[in-house]
Amino acid sequence: MEPGDLTLVEGWMGEAHVARWYLAGSSLEAELADVRASISGEEGTQVLLVLHDGDPVGWCQWYPCAVDPAWAADMGAGPRDCGIDYAIGDPARVACGVGTELVAALVALVRTAQPGCGITADPDAANTASRRVLEKNGFELVAVKAMPSEPTDDPMAVYRLEPEIEP
Repeated sequence: MEPGDLTLVEGWMGEAHVARWYLAGSSLEAELADVRASISGEEGTQVLLVLHDGDPVGWCQWYPCAVDPAWAADMGAGPRDCGIDYAIGDPARVACGVGTELVAALVALVRTAQPGCGITADPDAANTASRRVLEKNGFELVAVKAMPSEPTDDPMAVYRLEPEIEP
């Protein structure tokens, strides 16, 4: 992702199906500041623009869980684990398999960059669409709980994908 892509992310965050989850307990300004800091390299987060059939449709990010020790502790993350976040912003691309493809591609990218890592995600527990996407990609539910490190008091669904076993 490049700084010029922030306009797309801002528009997507304004979509009801994204704002409901991404802005819970936060603000558009705070979330855009986080993305901006990731793009500039100020954080250990790799943020990516998502293309489908050549069109920008959303964004995703991955990061070593250790970049946020409080969150990693809440997640029960191991020292080599990585976390992922993702959103399909284009309403026309929701509920048609793009999210499942996105998470599969993101998992492959993370495993290439960090071989042997476990991968975690924590969608809002009420976000059934996101939870289905994770489960379709082999993630297992570990816990449903409020997490002090999250900006909302809503319970989160903590998911984990175990590291691949070397043959």
